[in-house]
Amino acid sequence: MHIDSFSNATVVDLKKSGRNESGVLFALKYHSRVSTWDMSKNSWLRVIIKSLKKKNLIIPADEDYPWHKWKLTNAGEKAITT
Repeated sequence: MHIDSFSNATVVDLKKSGRNESGVLFALKYHSRVSTWDMSKNSWLRVIIKSLKKKNLIIPADEDYPWHKWKLTNAGEKAITT
């Protein structure tokens, strides 16, 4: 069960307690866009995004600069529902 405490927040608005793979997946499900500047300013976000990509839980989607857009894979969807 996942407790929704930030469904209206973008990934960079997550509180420190939500800055983990599960929290980022949940936020990306509802707000899939992340700005280039947010990616460059927040090392915690870069590390988590890299890990999620490596685990094949997210894949990049086409998006124009200055945005990065992420799509959850089936495995990524399942990871946030357990």
